[in-house]
Amino acid sequence: MDAETLGQRIRRKRGEARIGLRQAAKQVGVSATFLSRIETGAEQAPPSERVIAELAALLDDDFDELMGLAGRISAEVTSYVKSDPKMPEFLRQARERNMSAERLLTLLKEVKDDG
Repeated sequence: MDAETLGQRIRRKRGEARIGLRQAAKQVGVSATFLSRIETGAEQAPPSERVIAELAALLDDDFDELMGLAGRISAEVTSYVKSDPKMPEFLRQARERNMSAERLLTLLKEVKDDG
């Protein structure tokens, strides 16, 4: 099975929540046409971080996952990475060791639990 796209995910979650396209668009502050274009994959540009955050809240979905599906990185994460000069090296080393985010999160939890 192919991975779910941002549009497919939004459409599925909206359906599960029984929220109509126009209602969702209005609550998020975009046009129904724009939301429809996102859902069908016709929209070339990913929605803004604000729109993704509003959709995540409306659909009770994970903001970071939606941002990933949109191919975006939040301003908060970007700022954090830029604020620490060692962060790019850390991420490079994690990639070189094929460390998944899931594994890194597990290691952080283990360190927190031990400390």
